[in-house]
Amino acid sequence: MNATSDSQPLYSGVSPEWAARLRLLDRMHNLLAVCKGNAIVHLNPAGVRLLGLTSAEMAIGCSFFSFAHRDYAELAELGLGVFADESSVVSMKLLRGDGSDADVELWVSHLGGDNGDDLYLVEVHDITEHLRSARALRAREQRLEGIINTVADGIITVDDKGAIQTFNPAAEIIFGFSKAEVMGRNIRSLIPDTLMQQPEGEANWVRALASGSNVTGKRKGGASVPLEVAVREMVYGEELSFTSIVRDISARKAAEERIFHMAHHDALTGLPNRHLFGDRVEEAFKRAVRHEHKLALLFVDLNKFKPINDTYGHASGDIVLKEISERLRRGVRSTDTVARVGGDEFMVLLEELSGITEACEVRDKIELLFAEPLEIPEATITVGASIGISVYPDDGAEIIDLMHFADQAMYRAKKGEKS
Repeated sequence: MNATSDSQPLYSGVSPEWAARLRLLDRMHNLLAVCKGNAIVHLNPAGVRLLGLTSAEMAIGCSFFSFAHRDYAELAELGLGVFADESSVVSMKLLRGDGSDADVELWVSHLGGDNGDDLYLVEVHDITEHLRSARALRAREQRLEGIINTVADGIITVDDKGAIQTFNPAAEIIFGFSKAEVMGRNIRSLIPDTLMQQPEGEANWVRALASGSNVTGKRKGGASVPLEVAVREMVYGEELSFTSIVRDISARKAAEERIFHMAHHDALTGLPNRHLFGDRVEEAFKRAVRHEHKLALLFVDLNKFKPINDTYGHASGDIVLKEISERLRRGVRSTDTVARVGGDEFMVLLEELSGITEACEVRDKIELLFAEPLEIPEATITVGASIGISVYPDDGAEIIDLMHFADQAMYRAKKGEKS
């Protein structure tokens, strides 16, 4: 190939075959330059645009490396021949006419010789936008990772086989496992909820987990932890994965239990209150009817409790009520219920009895416990009680009848008539 001048394009003064080749290069979208040695002898229009030139003539005769960013200036010492021999892609920066730089990938091919000089074809692919997009993507991923790593909820990603793929710091705190300890393990090792064992296939199991909402997790060491779980299904191409947002609701559960206890128990004695006692009587009554068992209600009213408050004060009265409550608990079985239903009024529910005799034995035991001296800061006292008894079905076929009968029996006991 002969050029009329190193400073002129090769469309003239070249063979028709080369002219056809150069025209083909001019239609390509990447920068394509033909270089004699390091000097550019032909630059296609895409190259003119990439380098920010107004015409190809501005580059003809210039060393290709004159367009290299100063950080890559030492490459000029190597020459294009080194890159042609390597036959590998080189990443570098080129300077545009306006002083801006472009990130590129460069390939160099040896075309042969021309009057003793080696000819090279230099192909340059502009990856500036690609790298900018990649950097922006990495920045977004880093921001997202930062958010994931700082949120209070555990975030766990699993594949369609249930294998754990991501495990953020909050999840490490919730379960007590490090990320390294759980990566690749099945999510069931952390949430072995028996309600979730029925669906076939791990993906269906995870979907079922999404509908479960509240489940029980397993901490490192085997301790259980109540969890609230939300699961989102995601599809990337042909890959299916699930992102689980896991929240430890131990504090909420404890608060709910405290609120329930406060709503259903006496604040001073901790015994069930009238409301909870009513619920338990209803359930016990259903069981008694179903299984033809007997049950008994004991109405316990303290004798002369008001003078204790009047004489020693309410603080001492509270001590008496707490002690009486403990003695009532000791007087019955663990399956029976003792409740405080008024200031100095208590009720006892006895289930699965053979008859009135058993109820009377419990009453007598309670009376003996009450007869024991009781210490308060100001004195040693004794508190008595009037106890009325009603037995299902002997004294009534309905709860209201049993309650009324026990109440009346208590009043008779106050008058000295033991029921």
